[in-house]
Amino acid sequence: MWPSLRAGDLAGVAPLTREPRPGEVVLARFDDALVLHRVQDLRSGVLSLRGDNAPAGDPPIAASRILGTVLRVRRGRVELGAEWDRGPSTVGRVRAWVRGRVARWLGRGGCP
Repeated sequence: MWPSLRAGDLAGVAPLTREPRPGEVVLARFDDALVLHRVQDLRSGVLSLRGDNAPAGDPPIAASRILGTVLRVRRGRVELGAEWDRGPSTVGRVRAWVRGRVARWLGRGGCP
């Protein structure tokens, strides 16, 4: 199974007017990129985020750097309902782990 959001998907993001909850997919501004990742944990205004099929979590980020939450997704010409957010899968985690190991074996660093 693939991650909830796939390459080419269009995500409808709404501004967040409350603290994000674990399990939500949010738009976060890192120093060098915007990412759509799932909230793993929130403690004292600092969030732990992780992509559904990423082998490891992102560096901690301040809650103030969260721009919004994903409400809807368009895949091709189809507007997906609630089924777009299936969360991380076991197969996806294994796939990411294998890709990371192969990348390290080939001398290409951690995450592919």
